[in-house]
Amino acid sequence: MMNFSLHGFVWGQKLLQQEIGEAMQKAIGDAHLIVIPEDRARIEANIRSLADTCHKMLLPSADNRLGRFWADFNRQNVTYTTVVSLLNALEEAVEDDIRTEYFYHYPRQKFLQMLRVPGDWAPALKAFPLIQKDIEAGLDCFAVGYNLPCVFYLMRIMEIGVQRFGKKLGASLTARTATKLNDLTWHQILDALNPKLRGLPQRTLAQKARHEKYSAIQSYLYAVKDAWRNPTMHPRKMGYTETEAQNIINQCRSFMNELGEVVSPGQSS
Repeated sequence: MMNFSLHGFVWGQKLLQQEIGEAMQKAIGDAHLIVIPEDRARIEANIRSLADTCHKMLLPSADNRLGRFWADFNRQNVTYTTVVSLLNALEEAVEDDIRTEYFYHYPRQKFLQMLRVPGDWAPALKAFPLIQKDIEAGLDCFAVGYNLPCVFYLMRIMEIGVQRFGKKLGASLTARTATKLNDLTWHQILDALNPKLRGLPQRTLAQKARHEKYSAIQSYLYAVKDAWRNPTMHPRKMGYTETEAQNIINQCRSFMNELGEVVSPGQSS
């Protein structure tokens, strides 16, 4: 999905219209007046800014017209009259292209949640940098109203947490059969943690607190698997409401941030 602010495009259109107006004023005074260096530099900078947005939007007519614009504009002794003609043609090409362009307007609060990812998910991103793309994809799905895919991405994120937590406690993440090596499932990893948790020392208050914390993490992951992960991976009659999806986002974020601090280097196991 291609996302960008509409502000850049609107601003580029304003600059284009401004350049047409200024070039037209000078052309009216003298139809053969040559563009001075200062104006040439400003026009070039403004059109390149618009061209960047047109390229991102894949506007074919505008891209073609921009190629012709640069070929003519870069000639020596180009006049303001010629510039007006070139810019008018470019404006028409852009207008033709955007007749078939459609935009989705993000609800403001949902988009702000996407912008806050680096801060809101900081501990999790530090511990699990690979989850960033899934976070962004999940929140993007949520922002456009696709709640089930949103939860799917969140479960991918949680599964990375399951694997890292299993590794933290020394549980195997794979099982070898006669023919190949298979990754263990979410449930198998959690089951494999039982003897690891039982083997943790609980002689001191700190050790008891650690055991309780790790046991709580395991219990929470069992609950997530049954409540969200399994239904998401298999057909269900209904998806998730916006409220349900937002709740899962909040819980996933809080859990992964806490888990990120648990599994970070320097934390005792």
